[in-house]
Amino acid sequence: MKQLIVANVTPFNEKEGIDLEALKNLYNFDLSRGADGFWVMGTTGECKMLSLEEKLQIAKASIDALGEKAIIGINEDSTENSVKLAKEFVNMGGSSIFSLPPIYHRPSELGLFKFYESLSKFGVPVYVYNIPSYVGYAINLQLTEKMASEGIIEGMKYTTNDLSSFHHYVEIKNIAKNFKLFMGTEELILPSLMYGGDGVVTAVANFAPEYVRTIFDLYEKGDINKAMGEQLKVIRLARAVSGEDYPSGVKVALRYRGLYVGKAREPLQEDINREGLIYSTLKEFGL
Repeated sequence: MKQLIVANVTPFNEKEGIDLEALKNLYNFDLSRGADGFWVMGTTGECKMLSLEEKLQIAKASIDALGEKAIIGINEDSTENSVKLAKEFVNMGGSSIFSLPPIYHRPSELGLFKFYESLSKFGVPVYVYNIPSYVGYAINLQLTEKMASEGIIEGMKYTTNDLSSFHHYVEIKNIAKNFKLFMGTEELILPSLMYGGDGVVTAVANFAPEYVRTIFDLYEKGDINKAMGEQLKVIRLARAVSGEDYPSGVKVALRYRGLYVGKAREPLQEDINREGLIYSTLKEFGL
């Protein structure tokens, strides 16, 4: 079954402290509208803006609220810090984790292999967060295939505009049967499903999960023409909230849907012109 996973925001209060009650409200909102799971503390969750203590609080609240539907982000650069955090998450009941590769210092393929191998020691599924546009390099096909075939990773979120390369990663499923590949780019949700992907990890589903769910439902019914119509709507929603100071736009969109999750942390800013675009797009779609 294809999975709709929300790359959820991290709510903050007016003093930029984390707001766990708003986080629970967000989870309930999205679950009631078709979400299958949550990618907790990824890019949209402002993972690099969070302290260690905050990460632990968010992880605990998410695991308590969602159980196995929570995929918890580590996203530390050193193996030592990553392993410490993974151990904490698993001890509090986390059933799956994901991590960016190290961002600033660029390890060799052997270093990357050992990095993810260390995270796999805790006995829960490990997912790679492969987002070359942010990290500056990709977890390449050969390394991914090796890690998947040896049971080190169970899957990947691949944020790319390159459908051809996406399809090459899909083919890893022929070697590692349990490997799951999720598209991380909203513009390519429907094509990725048609190419054999296992679903999507999407920021749009924070505030419009029903629109993404409709793409899934129409695809499964074989109504590709209508599914493409919904895909085009999701593209417009994604473009409205993207751009500079991301994920500020996602939080603005949630505000217009009646969920206050605060603003993105400084130095990220909100843009009045983008807010106008978000408002008009949501209004046009009846959201």
